[in-house]
Formats: sequence, structure tokens, C-alpha cells
Amino acid sequence: MPVAIEQNVGVIAMKVPAYGKLFASGRLDGMREALGYSLSVPGVRCCVIAAENPQQLTENVAVARQFVPLEDAAMADIERRLASAWEDVTFYRAWT
Repeated sequence: MPVAIEQNVGVIAMKVPAYGKLFASGRLDGMREALGYSLSVPGVRCCVIAAENPQQLTENVAVARQFVPLEDAAMADIERRLASAWEDVTFYRAWT
């Protein structure tokens, strides 16, 4: 990220909800936190998010339109809640 920021290159966040695995018990409360965290990371300019149906797409668009950058405390709280879930939510890395 520091190199991207230094070179003025925007970063695209992908797999923001990790195929829903970030919403498992005790992790994130929904797309507002997942998208909010991703878009609050310095250097991230947009996110790629799939939708399983038109209603989910509509909800995701509403969350994106209401986006407000998260405060440092909220970012730290999300990081704390997800720290133990790292292996479970990065399963897709084996696909490449």
C-alpha cells in the first residue's frame, strides 16, 4: 500500500466480505462494516463486491452511498475481531 500511495495508484479491494465468511458469528455485523473497513484503508479507491440477487445488489449500493470513513477506533475493533479468522477468510488465496 505505501508504494501504491507513493505512486498515486489506486487500489481495488476484492472479496470484501470473503464470500460471506466475514459475517460468521463474532466477526462483522454486515456489509456496512466490511465495505466501510475496506474503503477506509488509505489507498483503496473502490471495491469489487458480488451480489447473489437483485435485493442484495440494492442493499450493497445503499451501503456504498452512505459510506463514511471509519474512525481509527472502529478500524482497530474490526481488526481485533477478525485477527483469529485470518486463515478461514483467506481461503481463496489457494486458487491462484
